[in-house]
This record gives sequence, C-alpha cells and structure tokens, in this order.
Amino acid sequence: MSTREDAVTSSFYSEGTTNINESYNFDEEVGPNEFQLENIPVDTLDKSPIVQEPPSLLKPVILCLIISFTGFIFGWDIGTIGGIINMQIFKKSFGNKINPETSERYFDPTLSGLIIGIYNIGAGIGGLTLGKLGDYRGRKMALGIAMCIHLLGLFTELVEDYSWIQFFIGRLLTGIAIGTTAVIVPMYLCENSPLKIRGAMVVLYQLMITLGILTGNISNFICHNIYNDSEDNRAWQVPILLNVFWDSIVFIGLFFIPESAIYLGKLCFDMDGAQKSFAKMNGVAETDRLSMEFINDIKLSAEIEKEENNETPKLKFEFIFGKPKLGYRLLIGILIMTFQQLSGINYFFYYGTTIFKNVGFEDSYLTAIILSLVNFVSTFGGIYLVEQIGRRTCYLLGCLSLNIFMILFASIGNFAINEPYVGVGLIFIVCLYIFFFAITLGPVSFVLVSELFPSRVKAESIAICSFFNWIMNFLVSLVMPLILSRVGFLCGYIFSGFLTIGFIFSWQCVPETKGLTEKEIDDIYQDVKQETH
Repeated sequence: MSTREDAVTSSFYSEGTTNINESYNFDEEVGPNEFQLENIPVDTLDKSPIVQEPPSLLKPVILCLIISFTGFIFGWDIGTIGGIINMQIFKKSFGNKINPETSERYFDPTLSGLIIGIYNIGAGIGGLTLGKLGDYRGRKMALGIAMCIHLLGLFTELVEDYSWIQFFIGRLLTGIAIGTTAVIVPMYLCENSPLKIRGAMVVLYQLMITLGILTGNISNFICHNIYNDSEDNRAWQVPILLNVFWDSIVFIGLFFIPESAIYLGKLCFDMDGAQKSFAKMNGVAETDRLSMEFINDIKLSAEIEKEENNETPKLKFEFIFGKPKLGYRLLIGILIMTFQQLSGINYFFYYGTTIFKNVGFEDSYLTAIILSLVNFVSTFGGIYLVEQIGRRTCYLLGCLSLNIFMILFASIGNFAINEPYVGVGLIFIVCLYIFFFAITLGPVSFVLVSELFPSRVKAESIAICSFFNWIMNFLVSLVMPLILSRVGFLCGYIFSGFLTIGFIFSWQCVPETKGLTEKEIDDIYQDVKQETH
C-alpha cells in the first residue's frame, strides 16, 4: 500500500478520531490530484458522540454457529457415505457387477471410489465457479443458492431409479453445493466474526465438520441395527433424507444472520448497512466506538482504492498479479491446504478399520464412531489453541507432532506388527494422531487461508485454495488403496516426508496473522523499498 494510506490509517487510529463525515464529503467525485486525506487534522474529526459499551458476544456466537452449520452438512456426508456404499441393500440396488456364484450385485472397486470421489470433484468445481457469487450477489444469497443445489442433489440420489449413474449425478450436485459453502462460510466468518474471537469463530466451521462426521457415523450405526441393511432400503435412505432437515436449518438461519459488513461496505458502498451488520456481529451498539472506527476505516479504504483505480486501471487476474504480492500469497494458501491433505489424515480414517480389527473390533461402524469421536472432542482444543499460540505456531506444531506419530505408526506397524499388544499401541498412536490433527492442521489451515488475502480478491483466492484441497483429497483417496496394497504400513513414511516439507515451508513462508487487520497483513508483504518511502 502507499504511504498515503499508511498516514491515513495511522491518524485514523489516533486518539480523538471519531467521525470524518464532516471533514470530507465521500459522495463527491475525487480527482487524482484532489485526494489529500492525510492532511485532515485529527482534532477536526471528533464531531459526533460515541458510546463505549462492553460487547455482548452471546448473540454473535449463536449467529456464527448458524452459518457454520454448513460444515455439519459436509461432515454428515463424510460420516455416512462410507457406511452407505458398503450396505448390502445399497449394493443390491446400485451395484454394477454381479457375482456369478452368489448372483449378488456389487461395485467395481474403481466405480466405488469414483462415486465417493466425485463429491470432491464437484466441490472443487463449485468453489471455483459459484464461490464468486459471494462478491456479486452477497454472501447470504450465495449460501441460499448453494443450499438449493444441495437439495436438488439429495432428491436426485433418493429417486428410486436404482441406477448408479443417477446416484453419481446426485453426488456431483451435492459436492458442487458444499464446495461453494466451503468458500463462502470461512470468508463470511473471517469478515463478520467478533474481532476478539475471529480465529475461534472460523474454527467453528471445522468443529461442525467433525460433529457432522460423528453424528453421521452414529446415524449409520443406528440404521444398520434398526433396519435390515440386506433388504430394507431405509437403511441407506434415512441418513440421506435427514440432510433435508439439516438444509432447512441453514435456510431458516439465513433470515436471521446479517449480510457481511465487509461486503456491504467495500463492495456495495452501503455504509449504513455495514455499520449495522458490524454492530450486530460484535455485540455492540451502532454508536459504539468500535463500530465507528470500523465504518470510518471502510470509508477511508474505499476512497483510497477509488483513487488508485482512477490512477491505474483495475488489473486483470489481480489475485495473481496484484500487489502486495497477491500471487505469492495465493501460492502460500494453496500449499497450506495441500499439506493439510498430504498429512495423511485420510490414510488413518481409511486404515483405521483394519487396525481395530487386529485387536478384536469387527464392527466397522463402531470403529468409525470411535475415530470420529476423538476427532470431534479434540477440535474444541483447536478453538483455544489457534487463539492462544497463533496461527503459524499452530501449523508448525501440527506438522511436527503429526510427523512424529506417523513415523512411530509406520515403524511399529511394519517391523513389529506380530508382537503382542502392538495392535493396542497402534490404536493409541492413531488416536493421538487424530487428536493433534484436530487441534492444529485441521482447523488452523482454514483460519490462515481465510485471513491471508485482502477482501477485493478474497473470494477468488479462497476458491482456488479450496479447489486444490478438494483435488488433493480426491487424488489421495483414489491412489491410497493401490499404495496400501503395495507397501502397507510403509505408506506412513511417504506422508512423513510430506509433513517434513510442510514444516520447512511453514517455517519459511507462512506469516502470523493472529489479531492483524487486513492492512497489517498487506504490510507484511510490502517491498522494503515501498516501506521506506
């Protein structure tokens, strides 16, 4: 940013700054040579009374929970689809192969993987395309459209055509919807959460994902035991049908949550609406000092960007070529999400059933509940940790701790699997791994990516980062069965290598964004020459 903006921002946060509306008319057209905000005397800005009240955060937290519920819907799919696709009645209804000896239908392994994985492909497409709707029609409108697409996908899955193609298309549609929400929701939470607990509120999205996984697994377990999953279609239909209820919660919630204050102020120039939204989401009055400082900052930023746009035409592909170093920041965001997937978390969820069977747990549905319960409970620690030790430190801790447990798991599993009590030890290591993932890489990756970019390119940048996350998720899930069949427990060393690279990358490249404003994060990436002028 220019030194002019630095001067404006520094004076803005000086003592006595309250309202600049009487000192500068923001409705007037300003020419490149007329914009002299840095010359406005600070003592002329205090023109309106300001009320300082202690914030009440209960209502804002509830509103953040409502918007985060889309994460629950995503987690519900993760928690149910694995069990559904292995139910005998589901194979009987949709299987593309017939066993000549038993005449039973089943899925070709490749098709089974594609039915699960197409969800990730759809999510990547949705994030890249519909995620941009948040800038054109608002965050709330984008979420409403995404939920409509999700409902369409659910009904496509439930239509009794009993064709795997029909179910495949339904999975694609629900993936597109969830990919859109995966861009919009973290962005909304970053923009509109109470400033004091912004990081914790973004982590709520990850917490709701883990809660969805846990309850989805419990749903499968209950339906598996209540209905005969060899004959009764309700065994797989009920978990999918419950999604309609979850979607309705989000639809109702959209009537109560305010539009993003950043969207209203910076993209729509609706300063009154932005002030009301900010006040509501921070638990303060519209006349509170915090609200007034926020809206004044928005006005100043809007005018500075307006002047800069008059001097320099808007850059095409600004999220790559824009300043300060937006392309470099995009690369950092992509790698943050990539290393989250290459940490091996899906490896444990895939191989966990086999490990538990070695110590007598034959019920795969119960196995999934145990792992997802550890994941959910541990995520509460992530809400605390991400605010206490910071984003960068949390990411570094995750790479280091997960690397240690991955090496232990691979070494013990490969060289001592036949020793007594080794199975119990491996289960303990798996649970420790999931615990540390849930308090570090799981939540902090979303927080870092949501805070890394300025609002003018946030939608495109988060969408691209999310796209790489979905694609890596798909690729890891697709190649994992082949790798496991070839190298078994040695697969852990591959993930250990990625975690080592991830640690070096985060040590060298990932900034600390805790408590920083958008401008302060921009300042991190200013060239040394720019900072000295």
